[in-house]
Amino acid sequence: MNEEKIPQEAEDQEDNNDDSDEATLDRPMTIIEHLEELRRRLIICIVVLAVSAMVAYPLHGYILRLLMVPAGKINLNVLEVTEAFKVNILLSLFTGVVISFPVLAYQILKFVLPALKRRERRLLVPLVILFFVLFLGGVVFSYFNLLPVAIGWLLNQGQGLELTLSVSRYVSFVGWFLLASGVAFELPLVLLALIKVGLVDRRALRKQWQVAYMVILLLAAILTPDWSPITMMVLALPMIVLYELALLLARFFRSPGDVKLKNDHSR
Repeated sequence: MNEEKIPQEAEDQEDNNDDSDEATLDRPMTIIEHLEELRRRLIICIVVLAVSAMVAYPLHGYILRLLMVPAGKINLNVLEVTEAFKVNILLSLFTGVVISFPVLAYQILKFVLPALKRRERRLLVPLVILFFVLFLGGVVFSYFNLLPVAIGWLLNQGQGLELTLSVSRYVSFVGWFLLASGVAFELPLVLLALIKVGLVDRRALRKQWQVAYMVILLLAAILTPDWSPITMMVLALPMIVLYELALLLARFFRSPGDVKLKNDHSR
């Protein structure tokens, strides 16, 4: 009898601890607490990013060769004494962002965790995985499809001229382009989240598609490192497809607007 009682008491104690943790999360945080939490999350992100960059540093030569593939046979030049070292650091940082992205996404979601409902908090790990899959998918898709088109078009603008390409500027362009593509591929998840919490309405987004497309073009112009029209369009087209995909998937989610509309019809 006593042996059965002890596990039951332990289980009750564990449930009480879980309820206590949930109650702590449900308690409104002060501004100071929010700032302290933000500082703590930022420190974790910086440390993880720094460690990831240091791990990636010995691979800078291999990474540089990978980044040169979309451009075909080109010659990159070192124009300054310190440029080669700067490029190695830049390559390490870009690679560090990709490696540490799951942790960065986790810290961001943990920061907004108090604003979520108890049931939504259980989706934290699946959301982090989905964030990383979409980000990595955007980087890979851009590397094999978008980047060769953008680089080819830009290099063709210099026909008849002798091109002297700086390795640091090339790496910066390619790195930011790939990271921008990864961020752009998060659009469906962001839209679904906004629709789910009721900040935007799916029917309004569908009705105002012209405005949405213009916003996507503006975002593409901001995200592209060179602001060239062809690069902007190359990035905007997949974002438009992802936008339409998000609206299609949103039909399977019930938002506060859908519930309100259903209640109005039932009256």
